[in-house]
Amino acid sequence: MLAISKSLEALLRETYHDKTVSLEEFQKVARDADERWDRVVEELGQNNTLVSFQRVMDVASHLLHLSLVNIRDEDISDLGKAIVRDAVFAQVEYLRAGAVLSLKLLQKDINQAD
Repeated sequence: MLAISKSLEALLRETYHDKTVSLEEFQKVARDADERWDRVVEELGQNNTLVSFQRVMDVASHLLHLSLVNIRDEDISDLGKAIVRDAVFAQVEYLRAGAVLSLKLLQKDINQAD
């Protein structure tokens, strides 16, 4: 796993300490993520790709919520709920794996061993 800042580590530990996330905790993590990405944009300038990435993350989070609201309103079995949980975690892991892979671009030698 890649190293993260102590402040982000503390925020995540505080958020997940009880194995659940409240709306307030979610909003705090979202604000923190936006503030951190705003610093990237400040450092590198108003680049459409950078700004769009942040917006797409907000849209993806909102669409995930709306999808699960729609699914909740269906008559879904316990097996169906398990399938949905598994699929949601798979999508999140897809994004995390992409982040780990993409962060390799910050290395001087992209072919450097892990």
